[in-house]
Amino acid sequence: MKRRSKHHSYMIWSGLVLTCFLLFIGKPPYAEAAGSGWDDALTSIDQLYDSLIILETSNKQVKQQTSDLRKRNNEKLKEINKQVQLIDKVKLDKLKSDAEQAQKKYAPLLAEYTELGKKATEARKSKNKKSALMYDLKRNRIKASVTAARQEIKVKRDALTAAKKQATAKTKVVKDALAPVGTVKKQVTEENKRIAEANQRRITADKRYKAAIKQGDAVSAAIELRVITGELNRIQTSLKKVYDWEGNIRNTLHTAEGKLPR
Repeated sequence: MKRRSKHHSYMIWSGLVLTCFLLFIGKPPYAEAAGSGWDDALTSIDQLYDSLIILETSNKQVKQQTSDLRKRNNEKLKEINKQVQLIDKVKLDKLKSDAEQAQKKYAPLLAEYTELGKKATEARKSKNKKSALMYDLKRNRIKASVTAARQEIKVKRDALTAAKKQATAKTKVVKDALAPVGTVKKQVTEENKRIAEANQRRITADKRYKAAIKQGDAVSAAIELRVITGELNRIQTSLKKVYDWEGNIRNTLHTAEGKLPR
């Protein structure tokens, strides 16, 4: 760890020395006339360069921490959504199967009862009293069984309907708890756009900064370095917001998970 720290400090110092060296050897003639203005700019670059390194390192760390937290949040959200889909699934599947089996079991009986009723009606229309009587007798003979079958089917269907309503209510509790996640994710998306915009401005300023270094223009280099550090500060503020929001998502997921049926 100490070696890494020393190496990091060495790299920062080397970069700064190189920048100052390039400015010095490229120092334009008019800089002599400018007097302390050029020297003041060089001093500013010294200070700003340190700030730039600190900001870049800090931003990289926060970005990585946010990325790790977001990954865990996405995995947890996926897991919770999967569990939501499984709420009372075993119970519902059994009740659905029971209802379908009852319907299938009594289908021939119910079909026969319906068919006998149609034939009795047709016989009456054709004034065939004898046939109508026979159909009525056969139909009335199985009427009690038909009534019992219909009642059994109804009971099983009603049980399935009630279970579905209960499962829907349980699901709603969890989904309502998850609702804030969507809102926060939208905030994260908007803030990431701001980060991208600030980073683009930083890149543009960095190009101008490097051009000023090549020209030995310390004043312009200091100005652009100040712009760069300003954008890095804005990025840092946004990154911290996003990290905090991911933390809120983590807490929301924990609450929602606690509302899953046990």
